[in-house]
Amino acid sequence: YDVTVTTNDQLLVADFDHHCIYTFTLDGNYVSKFATRGPGRGQLSKPISLTTDLYGFILVAEYGNDRVSIFNKDGKFVHCFGSEGSGDGKFKGPCGIAISPTGNIYVSDYRNSRVQIFSTY
Repeated sequence: YDVTVTTNDQLLVADFDHHCIYTFTLDGNYVSKFATRGPGRGQLSKPISLTTDLYGFILVAEYGNDRVSIFNKDGKFVHCFGSEGSGDGKFKGPCGIAISPTGNIYVSDYRNSRVQIFSTY
């Protein structure tokens, strides 16, 4: 449902229905895909939004797993944060993600009707 361009000029597409991320050249040629469906580390469930940071890390908001997963520029899993709930750092349907020029991470949290701000990950 979302697209972003990486620091190495590749197009990333979040596929909500197939629970993965596709990589394309800027001309639209398929390169690869990463992640599989599931709740495990490195797996995705309903990836709905994604962005990249200045270092090339890929941050994915997972609507189905109520978390943010982070991958390196090659699609290898690095870390995740968040879980289901309504407290600080918890999500109920994260559906958008953005990074500010200063590095803050903004995550829209649909069913909690809020945007959470994180300074590190």
